[in-house]
Amino acid sequence: MVEVLDGDTLSLLTSDDWQIHVRLAGIDAPEASQPYGDQARQTLSELALGKRATLQVAARDSTGRSVAQLTVEGQDINLEMVRCGAAWVARNQDAPPPHLLPVEAEAKRQRRGLWAQAKGDIVAPWIWSDNKPQAVQTTVVAGCAERSEPNCPVRRLNWVPQEEQEQRH
Repeated sequence: MVEVLDGDTLSLLTSDDWQIHVRLAGIDAPEASQPYGDQARQTLSELALGKRATLQVAARDSTGRSVAQLTVEGQDINLEMVRCGAAWVARNQDAPPPHLLPVEAEAKRQRRGLWAQAKGDIVAPWIWSDNKPQAVQTTVVAGCAERSEPNCPVRRLNWVPQEEQEQRH
């Protein structure tokens, strides 16, 4: 392993000296901006960083990353991330991996990792990503600032005085 990017994504160097980005299949760890995100990244680092690994690539995602099962020193890292409460079984896919569901249930029962947080902080990443604030785009054109928010059909126009326009340029 070369680098752990977050709790379910890492970069590794192949035996052919190619650096590839890998997303762990069947799991979803908290986003970096979300409660327990840093701890999930740290857990994956402890399990895999600097160690020899075997990948079983299942697919390629829309960003070009390999989606894979990761094994380090005979240990199923995808399963281990769920077992220690550093990731959820991914339910935002067609069918969650059935062998991981009882592992997640046990981590939840034992209040391991993210499951030990306050109930309001336990938000699955696929829900967190859908609900996080979106970026707002602003353009200054001929005396007014047009502000449009993604996924919002309403356009807001705010007057910008000429003096303020000149100060911006």
